Order: sequence, then C-alpha cells, then structure tokens
Amino acid sequence: MTTFRSGNGAAWLDLLSTREGRYRTADRHRDRISSAAALGEWLAANGLAPARAVGAADVERFAQVREALHRVAVAVVGGAGARAGVAAVGAGDVRVIGDALAADSGLRVARGADGLLVRRPATAQEALARLTRAAVEDLTGPRRAQLRACGDDTCAGIFFDPTGRRRWCTDQSCGNRLRVRAHRARVTDGEGVGGSV
Repeated sequence: MTTFRSGNGAAWLDLLSTREGRYRTADRHRDRISSAAALGEWLAANGLAPARAVGAADVERFAQVREALHRVAVAVVGGAGARAGVAAVGAGDVRVIGDALAADSGLRVARGADGLLVRRPATAQEALARLTRAAVEDLTGPRRAQLRACGDDTCAGIFFDPTGRRRWCTDQSCGNRLRVRAHRARVTDGEGVGGSV
C-alpha cells in the first residue's frame, strides 16, 4: 500500500503533491500515482473510488491534468512563479483543465445511514472532473488568497493557509529539511569564524 501525502487543505492540492521533486533533478522525480493500482488507492483514500476499474489511460489523464493544475496554482500563488518559470497561465493548460471539466456530470446524492451521501463517481474520469471543478472553484474564488507555496525551494508543494502563519506544506519533511539546512549553515559559519580567530 502506498503512503500519500495529505493535509494541504483540499483533495486537489493533495493530488498535486503526488508528484514529488518537480524542482529537483529528473533522477529525483517520483510519481506516486504512476500505475492504475496506485491511482485507484489514491482515489479510494480520498473518497473518490470509481465504480469502474481504473486503467492506464486514466493514469495518463490524471498526470496531465495534475501538471496543468500545478502550473496554474503556481501562477496564482505568484511568488513561486519566478521559481518555477511560470509567468502566466498557458492556453494549453486552460484547454487541459476545460477538457477534464467536460466529464463533470455534477454530484448525485443518496440517503445514507448518517444523512446525505454523495454517490461515488462512475469512472476515474468523473472523479478527475470533480477534483478539477474543486480546483477551479478554489483557484478563481475567495480561497485563492489563502494559497501558499512551500517555503522549501526544492519542494513544489502548494497548500491552503487560512492563518497566514504556515511556512511549509509539511512540517515533518520540508520543515525538518529546512531546519537541518539552517543548523548546518550555522555550524559551518561557526567553524569558519572559530578557524579564523
């Protein structure tokens, strides 16, 4: 079973974090949904398991939409745009996102044991459309002001920060990595100072 990162404030932001190492060398990139089984696990973990089986074409489509959404989110965040080389939202990304939204059949509800229940998507394409709709609503609505890029310049994570105080997408990985770097820099600077006296 694959472990997925969560806690970015929305399932679509958690989808963006399934590709790790975007800003690192290509040999350090890792795609956590690179197989139909992994994508099926991710969808199930996010309450979006489709009724029909997930296939290889679904994996490719999710990756394509994920990357388009990431580029748009980076452009919206703004400060991360220069780091990622993104100046504005590209027409190709708008087209990819629009194509994903075309599969959105709207939410269907049923009565559940605890009240209202959203019916599961019929296909992975429908699940992707739901994620994409949520992303577009967040990227164009009032919550966009709460989007932040991770403070670790090697991380491509984007998250919601309603408090305005959060610095990293995860304190356990990115936060620790930056604290270790800062500690090493202090130690190195201290050695340089001590050695020159």
